[in-house]
Amino acid sequence: MDFRPVAIAAIAFLAVCWPAAAKPAHDPDALYKAETIVTGTGPAARLRGFKIGAKEVLIKLTGRPRIATTERAKSVIALAPGLIAEHSYEDRMKDIPIHDEQGTRDRPYFLRMRFDREKFDEAMATAGIDKWKGKRPTVAVWLGIREVRNRYILSRDGEKGYGQREVLKEASKRRAIPIILPEEDQEAVTYKDLTRHNWSTIRQASRALGTNAVLYGTLEFDGEAHWDCEWVTASEQAYAKWKLRGVTFDKALKDAIDRVMAAHARRAKH
Repeated sequence: MDFRPVAIAAIAFLAVCWPAAAKPAHDPDALYKAETIVTGTGPAARLRGFKIGAKEVLIKLTGRPRIATTERAKSVIALAPGLIAEHSYEDRMKDIPIHDEQGTRDRPYFLRMRFDREKFDEAMATAGIDKWKGKRPTVAVWLGIREVRNRYILSRDGEKGYGQREVLKEASKRRAIPIILPEEDQEAVTYKDLTRHNWSTIRQASRALGTNAVLYGTLEFDGEAHWDCEWVTASEQAYAKWKLRGVTFDKALKDAIDRVMAAHARRAKH
């Protein structure tokens, strides 16, 4: 199918008629927070965790999923320990007693950290890295999932699609891109609407959710061990479409959030 008519109609309509986005709970420091898993609480593990956290914050602040591979970004990541405002640990095995041969050094912990806003911004500026200054989207997600014996639209609750829903929620949090899934009993958008790219239907249902951007597509099990996906994202600020074949659903969904973020950040620079 030719996506160009969909793209033109999407951007034209959104530019005039899209409502203000629903306002999720606001955390002014969300862009400067990160979380990772470390083994033990020693200095070496903590340093590795801080560097991972710095990478995540750089991605959020720039909207560039591959920013961490650049030399400029590496210069900021190297400063990570000195940019930390606070950090804390949570024992992932806190409900399991420590055994005789198991010490705290070998236990896995969540390392949660918050970077100092002014210090981090200064380090980015010194490295010549621009921040994403445009508006961040709140995204209505319409995902049609086809498994071996059934197909359905992923919802914000319900038994179907638990794994996919949790991956999307985690990716949304990690990239600071708020998403809104439909109610389980909604009838506004069908699986066929997604496969046929019925933009007017998807647009109207997304407006009803109070969002200012859309991510819609299908995730189909290939009958063996992987998934095929097809996506479109559209808003007043951005438009993109893509496909992936033979990937895990984790890869498909995390990649989708990254592409939504990158599309909006890229458009904001123009």
